[in-house]
Amino acid sequence: MMFSGDGFLTDKTSTNTNQSQTHVFTSFPNSAMDPDDERFGNQSMNSNNVERNLLPLPATANEEKSEQLHVWQIEYYQKYFQIDTQQVLERLVGSVTPRPNKSYFESTIRQNPDLYGPFWVCVTFILTVAISGNIVNYFHLPDVEFQIDFSRITLSAILVCLYWWLMPTFIYFFFRWHLNRIEYTFLELLCIYGYSLTIFIPVSILWIIPINWLQWTLTLIASLISGSVLVVTFWPTINSDYKRFSAVSMLVVLLAHLLMAICIMFVFFHISDNNFKPKVETTTILTTIRSSSPLSSTTTTTTKG
Repeated sequence: MMFSGDGFLTDKTSTNTNQSQTHVFTSFPNSAMDPDDERFGNQSMNSNNVERNLLPLPATANEEKSEQLHVWQIEYYQKYFQIDTQQVLERLVGSVTPRPNKSYFESTIRQNPDLYGPFWVCVTFILTVAISGNIVNYFHLPDVEFQIDFSRITLSAILVCLYWWLMPTFIYFFFRWHLNRIEYTFLELLCIYGYSLTIFIPVSILWIIPINWLQWTLTLIASLISGSVLVVTFWPTINSDYKRFSAVSMLVVLLAHLLMAICIMFVFFHISDNNFKPKVETTTILTTIRSSSPLSSTTTTTTKG
């Protein structure tokens, strides 16, 4: 007996006598497992996988699945506050630089409308109007002891927020029922109108200057600049209808913007001559008059008007 070159034991004598009886294996099965056993093993593995899939997933696995959120849920609005500083700055600049051949909404807001920027624009506008209005009272009503009027914050918040919400609501229903199409969502309109108030923040500080023609000039210029951005935004949508109707609609948008600015200017900053009440100062002057008689004091009261 000896090992052959194939690694099998062979009988040397039998090989010499009859080489035809030598069996040489040239092919081997892939595994030593019986095909029936292998098939059974595959079935058991599949059953294990099915059982594993039927087991409840961990809590972290459900976070990857997008849930259907509703308007009344706070999580629904999270996507409207996911914006970086650079995008906010671009939208602030775009709201005060009208471009006739480029839509402000399509170029800056359509991709990712947000409420973060409009919210802080409105809050800043409310505070600057209230603070500047108190400063006006301090300088132009000297006969009254100055006290901070916190009711001006409430009043400015009511006026600004009413405009910020009523105009988008009006335009949204106008597009939906009159034009029978929805070109902008309500939140997109809130975003547009929120940023449109940006220019009035520095103007509300300049309104402190008690010059009527300057106040009116600032109001008209700011309203035209900001209102023209709104007109350029909405014009491509309305322009498909009747020309005259489109022009009237845009005129209404522009006049509403101007009316809001005039209303805030008159309520908080407009000073007329009737508002001035000259402060009456009474001073007592003690004079000593030397005469031939003994010293005497005379008190005179003078009124400075």
